[in-house]
Amino acid sequence: MNDILPHITLSEEEKDTLRTWRQGDYTLDAREFPIMFVNEHGSLDVAWEDVEGWVVLTQTCDIVNFVEGRDHVAVAPIVEAKPGLVQAVARGTTPAAAQLENSPGENLVIDLTKLGVVQKKALAGMRRAVGFNSDQMRCTFAQTLERRYGRFAFPDSLSDGPVMAIRNQSKDKHKKNSDSGRVYRSLRCIRVSASPDFDTRGAQIQFLAVLDEEARLEATTAEIKKELDGVAASPKFNWPEEFDRAVPLFRVVTPDSISAREWFTSHQIDLDFLSPPKDL
Repeated sequence: MNDILPHITLSEEEKDTLRTWRQGDYTLDAREFPIMFVNEHGSLDVAWEDVEGWVVLTQTCDIVNFVEGRDHVAVAPIVEAKPGLVQAVARGTTPAAAQLENSPGENLVIDLTKLGVVQKKALAGMRRAVGFNSDQMRCTFAQTLERRYGRFAFPDSLSDGPVMAIRNQSKDKHKKNSDSGRVYRSLRCIRVSASPDFDTRGAQIQFLAVLDEEARLEATTAEIKKELDGVAASPKFNWPEEFDRAVPLFRVVTPDSISAREWFTSHQIDLDFLSPPKDL
């Protein structure tokens, strides 16, 4: 196995080129993506998967950080996707892929299940394409990355029971013209807290249903509470025996009505499709 690559010195011209790159920009010069696997001899090997290009995931400030030890940027491949995945990405119902505002072709998505790194010196030699036209769209892309790689790992018993039941119900209903649909369209997010913590047997679990802006509400607090209590009464809620239900189990709150401590000590269920960017 090769030694760790040494620090590469960049020319001023290469640095100037890299300063034009931003998170979400892409190149079509790289049409293969490395995948490490175990070969028939039981040894690690590398295969190359055909892709349409590479998208830079590294934050813009780190791309232009030229100190030693910051020689690489993270990338993900652009791939052709089936229509179902393309639609899910457009709706924001999957964290597995993202879309480019300036896509180089139809049915192409950024595959966030595969990551790689490329030396900055190599990136400087590739033709750059602008991935996003506006800061708003670029910010949405950054939030997609945060959703994919920053999601909290709930204990399996909670994730496979109550959390999954809430997620499935909201995903199924939020687009529908129904009482349940109005409820989920009125929520900014649902967060889960554990007192004292998720690692303690017998901890009390509580769900915080955070309302959207008042002007966008389609359901009353009473209607939201009724819907969520109905989900909790469903057999699919499957409450784990190692946790206790807080009283009340669901609290309907606004961002202004809960403390910073409650926000930071709770964790969001992956329901980002409830509140897509409002101006898109």
